[in-house]
Amino acid sequence: MTLGVYLNALDNPFVYDDFFTVTGNPSIASAADPRWTLAYMPFRPVINFSYAADHRLWGYRPFGYHVTSVLLHAAVSLLLFAFLRRLLGGARRAAGRDLDSTGADTWAAFAGAALFAVHPIQSETAGYVSSRSEILCGLFILSSLLFARVAKGALPPDGNAAPGPRRRAFATVAACACGVLAMLSKEVAAALPVLYIAHDWLLLPGDLAPKRRRLLRVFIPVAVITLVLLVYRVRLLAGVDASLAKAPVLNVLTQSIVIWRYLLMMVLPAGQAIMHQTHTVTTLADPLGILAALGLVALLAAAYAARRASPLYLLGAIWWFACIAPSSSIIALREGMAEHRVYVASAGVAMVVTAAIAQLIRRPAASAGRVPLAWTTGLALLLVVCGTLTIRRNMVWDSPVSVWREARAVAPEMWQVRYALGDALREAGDCPAAMVEYEAVLQERPQHREATTNLGVCLGQIGRFPEAESAFRRAIAIDPAWARGYTNLAAIAALEGDSEQARDYYQRAIVVDPRNVHARVQLARIYEEVLHDYDHAVRMCEEARAISPTTAGLAECIERNQQLARAARGSGL
Repeated sequence: MTLGVYLNALDNPFVYDDFFTVTGNPSIASAADPRWTLAYMPFRPVINFSYAADHRLWGYRPFGYHVTSVLLHAAVSLLLFAFLRRLLGGARRAAGRDLDSTGADTWAAFAGAALFAVHPIQSETAGYVSSRSEILCGLFILSSLLFARVAKGALPPDGNAAPGPRRRAFATVAACACGVLAMLSKEVAAALPVLYIAHDWLLLPGDLAPKRRRLLRVFIPVAVITLVLLVYRVRLLAGVDASLAKAPVLNVLTQSIVIWRYLLMMVLPAGQAIMHQTHTVTTLADPLGILAALGLVALLAAAYAARRASPLYLLGAIWWFACIAPSSSIIALREGMAEHRVYVASAGVAMVVTAAIAQLIRRPAASAGRVPLAWTTGLALLLVVCGTLTIRRNMVWDSPVSVWREARAVAPEMWQVRYALGDALREAGDCPAAMVEYEAVLQERPQHREATTNLGVCLGQIGRFPEAESAFRRAIAIDPAWARGYTNLAAIAALEGDSEQARDYYQRAIVVDPRNVHARVQLARIYEEVLHDYDHAVRMCEEARAISPTTAGLAECIERNQQLARAARGSGL
């Protein structure tokens, strides 16, 4: 089902952060040092290694990267199915009931995992290459918990004998290893210790003494490793893409509203987009934030009360809150809401759905000896609806322009969305439409350096050179060390036939950005084709190659200009 639903996503292009994580990521190139591949993203080396493996197989063709992500999503769905089956078996044993003989538990576990697999809210994670870290984290979290069950001596769902000492020892090591890999994939894995305790105390048998022994055997090693990696990540996080909230309680209230939006989107998948506008709570008296927070407390209390009917209700609620907390709690991230953050947490919703279905069909299945046809038909129709919506979502991702147009329709007031749409339109060759978006951004953010520059690029592309030059000068006024402003001024000068002015601007770009390869390559072209200063052209290409050895055409540039320089000296020119 997963492969069928995401078949039309395999040819989708790279979008948004993909140009940083994949195409603009030098550490995954074939010539890159494997140690650099792991160190390039020190807080998520596993995801970077997966990109490097894809690059080795596919180069920069998006198809292969999407194949990997979809296969991983299918693997997570299968692991979730296996885990849900075991949870239902554990719930039966905890309640003193016999093992299921009608297939109802297996069917309920399949329903929960299948809905997880094809639900439209997963489309951003499974179809957007830069969200793969969520999938890898989910894969290793579920693997760790499945190994932990064996390490703790849990019985399999078919009621066979408990695992022996050797198998349990191996499972302990495997559970810890998978926990480390989960943490090195995404910070969501910080929830693992909480999940270990909740799973053990709710679904594994034994009094206090064996639970404590299991705690020492599995939980303590995983908790220590997780804590060390979490502290390391938080220290890096403060300087990369987030900041510790100055008002953590306000951020908790803000994210309480966001969490309800996530839950609503899982029930009614509408209004999806790559970026969302959020209501930011600025005062402790904000009624919406208070109501949302109290609602979440009530939701957790209801799950606690329902644990007697099935411990999966409480485990699912704990799973949801524990896995959503790293991105929706006291730490204020750059984007207040993003659909891919729900991926691992949504397995908790799958547990609640599985528990509800198992409870509802238990009696009809027992009386009929099998799951009634009405239930299987209803599930099939629900999966068809979800799958169809997911296929339609995949179609939005078939171009950056459609992705950002959808986001603008959902969040028209976000200047970030309009800027991204402007870039997508400009790269698609529609500069008149892109200029409308850039001008809208500059009305709200007049000092936005990139929007000013890209507006100038569009003006230049449609032949309005004086206005383009004015835009580039404004960008340099905003940031005097903006090398791209100087290279764009140089391009305008070259188009107007002023090669010396163009040379001066490129040289200024190198002064403010000593590692600027583009300026050196363009200088080499001017020295070679216009000024016939072949020695300087050689020097520019050699410097560019020293900075970026993988840049195409530099070796040819050096060899060609060396030959031209020798020919010029031989002719006395």
